[in-house]
Amino acid sequence: RKRGLWDYDKTVERRLRRKIKNRESAARSRARKQAYHNDLLTKVSILEEENTKLKKEKEFDEEGA
Repeated sequence: RKRGLWDYDKTVERRLRRKIKNRESAARSRARKQAYHNDLLTKVSILEEENTKLKKEKEFDEEGA
């Protein structure tokens, strides 16, 4: 079966739409990954502060005992 110009245009249009959707999806994925990374950095910072605080408390308790 021969393909008409109409069929070719539809195929190209579908391919371009899919490419655009894929780029948008990739951009969303990168944004989610960045947000997750930032969230982890925040949690690490909080835990490091808490760890430092607990170490100081431990030192203080050991000196007083």
